[in-house]
Amino acid sequence: MSARGSGARPAPAPPEEDPNAVVSCSSPPCYMHELDPSYLGYLGRDEARGLLAELLAALPDGAGLPARLRRHAERLGGATPPGPAAAPAGQRPRPGDRLVRRLREALPRLQDEALRRDVETALAMLEPGGGRQAPDPPQPPRG
Repeated sequence: MSARGSGARPAPAPPEEDPNAVVSCSSPPCYMHELDPSYLGYLGRDEARGLLAELLAALPDGAGLPARLRRHAERLGGATPPGPAAAPAGQRPRPGDRLVRRLREALPRLQDEALRRDVETALAMLEPGGGRQAPDPPQPPRG
């Protein structure tokens, strides 16, 4: 006799095969990509944008570093901070120890590796003896 004739019920289809099955999960989906970095101890987006704006105001013209830093600021959700072109070179404030100290303190708290590398490069340019200072002119031979 068949299973139908004996009164036994057929086995239910597994949830993967049943379009009407409702699957309840024990935990919600992961929203880590939406999490504010400051929750994990990193600089928040606003802090990072502010630091980038201050850094861009202090950087010299040239190279692609200011453009890369502006792209980082845009990616963080803010308007592009004014760069070195906003102020003439003679009127641009020289970075003080405060900015250098802030950059050093912020480095381990920057979540994005590319941003961290670019800030390290900028820090090297701003520190005494870094790429910001012009090389000493050659000395005439003595004798």
